[in-house]
Amino acid sequence: MAPSFVKPSGVSTPFGPREYLRSTNPKPQYESYTVAASTVPERVIDGSTQRILQRGLAMAKITSGPEAGNVGPFQADATDGRQTLANLVGLNETFLPWQLLSGDNREIAVATNCTAVQAWCRELDADGEEIVLTDTTADALRGTKRLDINFA
Repeated sequence: MAPSFVKPSGVSTPFGPREYLRSTNPKPQYESYTVAASTVPERVIDGSTQRILQRGLAMAKITSGPEAGNVGPFQADATDGRQTLANLVGLNETFLPWQLLSGDNREIAVATNCTAVQAWCRELDADGEEIVLTDTTADALRGTKRLDINFA
């Protein structure tokens, strides 16, 4: 029998880890944080509910509420501290395609010193949808005491 390939019927929505770094030279620096699963919006992909934490998503400290001390995606209209530019901790490096769906918080790596492509980085809008990192947020990630993210 000759080798063959049969394309399955139906089309699935592809998703995978997003690239956000311009270069890995010099080597990026990372810090470890715990992401609050409840701050990552649920999405429906091909009829299945998912919580997908993508790489390159701006992350901020949670300063109030039951998840205080953890981090979550930066969102300008959040009310738990994630809306404050001074609470930004960096860009998410850990791709979690389904692990947050259980509601359990997870350890992640966050880039604090790197060269990234701003158009490849994201933050959340008021509806919890990912949007391209704004200039205001990018400026807050550059050259502070604990962050040095350059954008190419």
